[in-house]
Amino acid sequence: MQAVQWTPEDSLGANPHEFAAMAVEQAFAAAPEARKRLIVAKSFSTLCIPWAEENLTPGIWLTPLLTDARVRSTIAATSKTDLFIGGSLDKLWDGGRVSETAGTFLEVPGADHSLQIRNDWRASQKAQSEMFEKVEEFVLALFPLI
Repeated sequence: MQAVQWTPEDSLGANPHEFAAMAVEQAFAAAPEARKRLIVAKSFSTLCIPWAEENLTPGIWLTPLLTDARVRSTIAATSKTDLFIGGSLDKLWDGGRVSETAGTFLEVPGADHSLQIRNDWRASQKAQSEMFEKVEEFVLALFPLI
C-alpha cells in the first residue's frame, strides 16, 4: 500500500488532472511491485481517473468530481470496472446520471461531500457500514482469495 498526500503548499500548476496523475505515478513508482493494483481516491484525488483509464487500473472513487468534464467523459467511455460512491446532497456528485459506464455507482441518500448525513450520526454510521460492505465486495471480486 502506498499513500499519496499533498499540502496547501504544493503547487497544482495549470492542470489539476496532470497534478493528480503525477501524484499517482509517483506513488506507484514508490510502491512495491505488484501484479494487480487498485486506486482508492477521494474528492480532488479522483481527478486521476483519466490516468487510471489510460493505465487500466481499477479504482474505488469516493465522492468523485463528476462535474468535471474530463472525468465525466472518461467514466462514460470506460470498459473497466470501477466503484463510485457519492452522496445525494453532494453538488459534485451527480451520480444518478451516469448509466453508460461499466462502473458501479453507490449513492448514499442524504449524504454530503463528506459522505455524512447531517445531524444523524446513526444514519451516517449505517451508511458507512453499507459502503464498507460494497468496497469489500468490489475488492474481493477484483482480487479473489485463493
